[in-house]
Amino acid sequence: MQGEFSRRSVLKLCTGAAALPAAPFNVLAQGVGGTTRLGKIQVGVIGCGRIASSMDVAGLSQCPDLAVPVAAADCDRVRLNAMPERVRQLYGDTTVPELKLADDYHELLANPAVDAVMICTPDFCHAEICIEAALAGKDVYVQKPLTMTVFEGRKIVEVLKKTERVFHIGSQQRSEGRSTFGPQFRKAAEYVRDGRLGKLLKVEVGLPSDPAEPADLPLEQPVPPTFNFDRWLGRSPLAPYSELRTHPQGKNGKPRFGRPGWMTVRQYDLGMIANWGAHHLDIVQWALGMDDSGPVAAEGRAEFPKRRLWNTHGKFDVKLTYPGGLVVNVAGTDVYPNGIRFIGEKGWIFCSRNSEKTLIDVPSAGGKHGRWRPLEASEAALISGEVEHPLARNKLSHHRVWLESIKSRKPTNIPPETAHRSTTACILAATAMDLGRKLNWDPKAERFVNDDEANQTLSLPERAPYGVRNVLKRAGWES
Repeated sequence: MQGEFSRRSVLKLCTGAAALPAAPFNVLAQGVGGTTRLGKIQVGVIGCGRIASSMDVAGLSQCPDLAVPVAAADCDRVRLNAMPERVRQLYGDTTVPELKLADDYHELLANPAVDAVMICTPDFCHAEICIEAALAGKDVYVQKPLTMTVFEGRKIVEVLKKTERVFHIGSQQRSEGRSTFGPQFRKAAEYVRDGRLGKLLKVEVGLPSDPAEPADLPLEQPVPPTFNFDRWLGRSPLAPYSELRTHPQGKNGKPRFGRPGWMTVRQYDLGMIANWGAHHLDIVQWALGMDDSGPVAAEGRAEFPKRRLWNTHGKFDVKLTYPGGLVVNVAGTDVYPNGIRFIGEKGWIFCSRNSEKTLIDVPSAGGKHGRWRPLEASEAALISGEVEHPLARNKLSHHRVWLESIKSRKPTNIPPETAHRSTTACILAATAMDLGRKLNWDPKAERFVNDDEANQTLSLPERAPYGVRNVLKRAGWES
């Protein structure tokens, strides 16, 4: 039944006028386990920009025994054409097949040679592509944050459950192997859950800030002939093209991979509260045992500097209240070091990717300036030794976790529900900043309590034929 449904559904996924050709399942897509004709998992890459080139395809190349890229798609032809050379650089002399390139990712999803996809696109189109990929029978790796809205996240969870696709997300702080950050986040979560701090009193999360908007780029430019801007906009409203809105354009057929402008446009991104917040709040949820739940209230304030286009939040201060009254305070690195500090009756534990400078006096840290190591505590005993109930230790590299799970057909260490709930915490914080007032949240119903205005933000309008609702309608999931 599942295979029959997905083959029928994939015909309806295309957002253009013509229907996609059928995508017959191969062995891996059927969930039987095993290998494809190349003896490896065959991966399609959707989105060939900065993250794909520097992180996700690079991570894939560290697992040549398990997987090989066979296809790529991007609506920017310059970036797409550069991907084969990037693959050759990463794989060296290793024999890899010639990449099948497509301007439209639906061609990649319809390709029966593709077993699994890596979604490395802007945040606002994660949900649509993730759902389309699952309906097409592909296992899914998607960059964080998972979605822009609670509605999109819940639909991803539902579709992945029904299609039984293997899912993974780019929350590398839960991984400890090669190309990740080490065990400090897992250890901090273990020690907190073990009760080392006694009763938790507060959690502090520090996030970096976005760069300033460049003044030398125009607000409107001609659309490059190599760029399908309409497809890039997707479900978002029509808007003038500019590099400020999208990403740096290459020159002479060569791409540029600087930080993209869409990351600071609220229509396409939530800002640093989700870009880095998706990482750190994920660890908070892990330590609090909230992988299938989350906050019960959010309140905060933020500065929204007057800029020409970049309109995500500037300096901010957010409080997320969890069951029992525990407050998680999230602010910029002008207030807290980049990382997470759990404060309890018996002291504090801090974790971060690197050693972090404390920029201000911290009373509970003795009022001292200086640096905190990636795993730091008010007393050494708080972060020493083992715990009675350890968390699962993932010593594989982050991308290998996904690939091994595809082989075994077992869930990764970050299932869809966990990714959705961590992202929801970011969304609640962003919504509180946008509305400028306290919001009460029901994590079971996934709705704001007695707040019609806030509940209107749980989903966004979709420009046809794009968007999650339109995908599900075409697939026959929703009327």
